[in-house]
Amino acid sequence: MEKETLYKSRSFSSCIQAAYKLMSDNLKGIVRSTWLPVLILGVSTSLLVTLNIPSPSILEFGISHTALFFTLVGVALLGMILCSVWAMSRLMSMLNEHSRWWNFKRVLIATLNFTAIFIVTYGILVAAFYWGIRYTGGSPAHFVNDNYLVVLVVSLLFILALLPLCYIIMRYLYDPQASFWREFPRTYTTGLRHLGFIFLTALLIGIIVGVVALVAYVPLFILHIANMLSLYGVEMGDPSGLPSYFLPLLFFTTLLVTMVAWYLYFFEALTYLFMYGSIESQEEERRRNDISVPILPPVEEPNLPLQKI
Repeated sequence: MEKETLYKSRSFSSCIQAAYKLMSDNLKGIVRSTWLPVLILGVSTSLLVTLNIPSPSILEFGISHTALFFTLVGVALLGMILCSVWAMSRLMSMLNEHSRWWNFKRVLIATLNFTAIFIVTYGILVAAFYWGIRYTGGSPAHFVNDNYLVVLVVSLLFILALLPLCYIIMRYLYDPQASFWREFPRTYTTGLRHLGFIFLTALLIGIIVGVVALVAYVPLFILHIANMLSLYGVEMGDPSGLPSYFLPLLFFTTLLVTMVAWYLYFFEALTYLFMYGSIESQEEERRRNDISVPILPPVEEPNLPLQKI
């Protein structure tokens, strides 16, 4: 394939175009490298969805085999977590050319760090709303209705505060010299400096991926709606209108939809990779023009990978 340049100043739309070109030119190689973790991830997700769907047969199975039911749920959850990290590490191994184990550890650490930051910030947000409700002496519904502008602004600030993590995490995953927490104050400041660029990139790729994912999820929506209508009819005294193969159909439909969704997620991750490269390029240009700006540890000249595929 034609060699791509990662560290190049791009607009948010150019980042998406570069990610699309990289993804489309190397789709076979990406699928060949990631199909196993994505498949197991799809099986785990399908198992969890099937075990939690409102269904008389699933309820009967859960009551008669309680230990087995919760064991399967636990295995499915663990499989989803580990295979998510595994799948992303396989993609990063193709991009930064480090070993799969090195990337697995990096992706796992980044996932745990993001989860910790999200829990802490979300806890602060919930505590603030709880204090506001207690202070006003009203109910949550009345508090939101009476202060909807405040709720909207605070929620938006919460989202904006997390957006620099898109840059920080991609830098940590790609650059072997990067440190997550030691450099966090400087990298978070850099992310805030490019917050508009990150926001527009995340918004546009979110809309694109969301629309495609919505179309892909239509068969799954139909199955869930059919199941709910059947349950409603049974409660009214009508016989179930679902075929005997409904649960296997739900399982395999969820499997296919999950796999499609994960390759859409890979496309989104590549977009954030080019966004990171663009920010690094802009910061390098900024350092040339202002030597007083603190310099982040240098990164090696990129050798965007996938050319080996």
